[in-house]
Amino acid sequence: MTQVNFVMVRSPKLIKDSQIGYGWASVNFSQFETVKDLIDQGFQGIDRGRQTNQIKRYFNLKQDDYVIVPFSGTIAIAEVVGQKNYHPSTEGLQYGENRITVSYLKHKDGYFIPRGSLSTALQNRLKIRTTICDLNEFSEELYKHIESIKNDKLYTWNNEQELKLQENTEKFKAQLLTRLRNNKGINLQSGGIGLEQLIKEILEAKGYKARIPAKNEKAGIQDVDIIATRLSEFSDKTEGIFIQVKHHEGTTGNHGVRQVAEYEINEDDYTHIDRVLITTAEFKNTDFAELYDVTVLAGADFINWIFDNLEHLSEQSLLALGISNLPTLL
Repeated sequence: MTQVNFVMVRSPKLIKDSQIGYGWASVNFSQFETVKDLIDQGFQGIDRGRQTNQIKRYFNLKQDDYVIVPFSGTIAIAEVVGQKNYHPSTEGLQYGENRITVSYLKHKDGYFIPRGSLSTALQNRLKIRTTICDLNEFSEELYKHIESIKNDKLYTWNNEQELKLQENTEKFKAQLLTRLRNNKGINLQSGGIGLEQLIKEILEAKGYKARIPAKNEKAGIQDVDIIATRLSEFSDKTEGIFIQVKHHEGTTGNHGVRQVAEYEINEDDYTHIDRVLITTAEFKNTDFAELYDVTVLAGADFINWIFDNLEHLSEQSLLALGISNLPTLL
């Protein structure tokens, strides 16, 4: 008997189309019969970074597999039908060009299951910062939700309101990223200092001691914009985060990776060290960053990090970003 797989896919909103979507606009997955052909031919000359396994997992979805699609505060579950098709981004929806036909499971209140109805372990797994993720270890729990939906016993949030909430959340993130990139609609200190102060504020609220070192503190290419430290819970040593921040439009190159990677420290003083490049722009050379063991938060990933930490920002900082704390009607 063929194994039924459970896979998380961060798909755009395609419920009404009975589809899920994945990006890679320059490659038409539906043109290839096997995943080997897709990788060898479709991605020839294209930098996949560390996403090869995600590409393979998505392409290999087959009839009767189940897809879990995360939304804001909820999930939807879909049964894979299997037909692949391609929709260019010119049709109005980006990051969902490669589609697979599915059947979303619907109960009397809509399509959604509150995340609060899931186990803590599954809720935590859904926070993973990847687009495609294996959820087979949660198959027993997910089968229970599927059976409940098919018996029309699930109580969940109003479908229409949840769709509006998801739309507003995605719109908010996109607008915030645009504001940060073009410096319009915000009141952060210029020259990138304001963005550094924002990141520093979040880290301090999470228990780190953070400082912004002088620009001439180190010689040569080595440079960081934020140093954050806190004592380890298990020794008298320190956990350290060294961050290079780029307030860019377009694409950030490899220079920022080298700056933070070559920043000299006495590693014996630390139990753990993270070297991080944060940029408002896109970053394409993930293999280069991986080679230097530098974590990159770029563009939308950086905005997701800010969104997840809005509670740690002061009212003054929220206002500087143009974010209101007033209730909003959906």
